[in-house]
Amino acid sequence: MSPPPSAKSQSGVVSAGSLAHTLRVASGDEVPQLARTLADAFGEDPVCRWLLPPGPRFRARLRIMFTAELQLYVLRNGGTVWTTSAYDGALCVLAPGTWQMPASFELTEALRWARAFGMRLARAGRVQQELQERHPQAPHFYVRWVGARVARQGQGLGTALLQAVLDEADLAGLPAYIEASSERSAALYERLGFEHTGVVTLPGGGPMVWPMLRPVVTR
Repeated sequence: MSPPPSAKSQSGVVSAGSLAHTLRVASGDEVPQLARTLADAFGEDPVCRWLLPPGPRFRARLRIMFTAELQLYVLRNGGTVWTTSAYDGALCVLAPGTWQMPASFELTEALRWARAFGMRLARAGRVQQELQERHPQAPHFYVRWVGARVARQGQGLGTALLQAVLDEADLAGLPAYIEASSERSAALYERLGFEHTGVVTLPGGGPMVWPMLRPVVTR
C-alpha cells in the first residue's frame, strides 16, 4: 500500500470566544500522533463505546480504528486534518464530492479494520452503510471527526477547529455536514449554525446520532 498523501501546508490563528488557537494542517506522516489524539478525545464517546468491543484493549482498538480511518479513508480520499503543534485536538474534513467510503478494501486493509472492531466488524459495516444512505448528496464539506484531548476539552479548541472549516465552506459558498454522536456535541454544533436534519438510531439497538447541516453564511 502506498503511504497516505501529505496535506497541503497551511496554518492560522482562529479565535474561539476569548481564546486564540494556532491551527495547522497535518501531513500523512503524523497519523500515529493524530490517532492517539482522536482516541483520547473519543474514549467515552457513546458511539465508539458501542461499536468497539469492551475490555482492556478498548483504547488500543480505538487507536487502531483511527489509524485506519485516517490512512484508508480520510487521507486516501484527499481529506484534510487540522490540528495544533502539540496535537491537542484534531478535525478530519472531506472536500465536496469525496465523502464516500471506498466500496472495498485490499485483504491487508480489511484485516486492519478487523483488528479494530473484532467480532463487531459487521456491526460497524452496517452503521457505515446506514449513515451513508442518509448522507446529503448535494456538494458540501463533510466533517468526519472533530475532538480535543480530554485535558483540553472545554477550552474552545473544538470550536476553533470547526471554525477553520466553516470559514473555508463559506468562501466556497457550500454548506457543511456533520454527525453528532451526543446531545452535548449537537448543542455545540447548533451554536455554530448547524441545523438538525433528523435523528438516526443506529441499527442493532445502537445509540442515537444527530445528522446536522450548516447552511452557507454569506459574508
